[in-house]
Amino acid sequence: MTRILAAWLSLCLPFVADACDVCGIFLGVQPNDRRSTIGLFYRSRVMEGTTQLPLTSHLLTAKHGGQVHDVPHEVVPMMEVVNVVELRADLRIRQRFFLLASVPFTNTYRSVNNYQVLDAYGVGDAFAMLRYQLVNTKCKTEVPPFVHRLLFGAGVKAPLGRNDLRVDDELVSPDVQLGTGSWDALVSLEYSVRHGRTGGGVSALARFNNANPAGYQLGHGFSTTAEVFHRIGNDTLSFAPAIGGYAEWMAHDKVQGAADHGTGGTTVFSHTGVRVWWKRLSFSAYYQHALLNNEGEFITPTRQRVVAGVTFNINNN
Repeated sequence: MTRILAAWLSLCLPFVADACDVCGIFLGVQPNDRRSTIGLFYRSRVMEGTTQLPLTSHLLTAKHGGQVHDVPHEVVPMMEVVNVVELRADLRIRQRFFLLASVPFTNTYRSVNNYQVLDAYGVGDAFAMLRYQLVNTKCKTEVPPFVHRLLFGAGVKAPLGRNDLRVDDELVSPDVQLGTGSWDALVSLEYSVRHGRTGGGVSALARFNNANPAGYQLGHGFSTTAEVFHRIGNDTLSFAPAIGGYAEWMAHDKVQGAADHGTGGTTVFSHTGVRVWWKRLSFSAYYQHALLNNEGEFITPTRQRVVAGVTFNINNN
């Protein structure tokens, strides 16, 4: 029963990510209130928009090169997809400390005017984060009062993924590279509250980016999620539908220290999903639909995100 309550309390730590899934860090809900877990996660982001294509060209490689001037051109559809499979460990190393580490495998895809111009696979940027549990009240009655949990985390992202992908000898834009090429700092804050079978939570992640060796710096990012849930089932098998909202913001990218005003912006999503517990396994699946895109002209608008994962409890402490 204690394990079920601990796992249930951590349910309302929602998903957060940065403004693109190549440079973003995904923090999934982890049933690790008092134990360590390993997990495998999948996420997919679909972006669709239009771009200007010179009539003399059969494809477009980079969006960040500016608009087409003084040459004949046409407005054509563009699609980009970023898929990530992520191996993750969340290890309880002390009474209140947890070490979260992740290594992703990434696929980035782009098509212009229904013509595939990029389909790359490889290791993405790994990250590690140390999280400290500031508050974790316990359930000590059959009808518990409000139960609270608060965690603060800080970490670093390492540039393991390639950021030099080219098409026809042209460097493709940073949001569909396999990595960012820079060491970046991460700060997270997660709060959850539960009363009986109903609860909710707010989670936030800030990322402070550095420039890569070529002098390109992705804009600093901030994302936040709020959700509510209700548990259905028993201590052997239970599931919880959840609903809420997710928003992400990014500052302008910088090229050699100068702001690129065609980048950055805000996206707001709906957030719905379900989480299932069975014995020492936990399954989750979430769908996020973009409700508002207010981004720079060089950013392809996100239409939807899908996140799914499975975790396994390593121990029972």
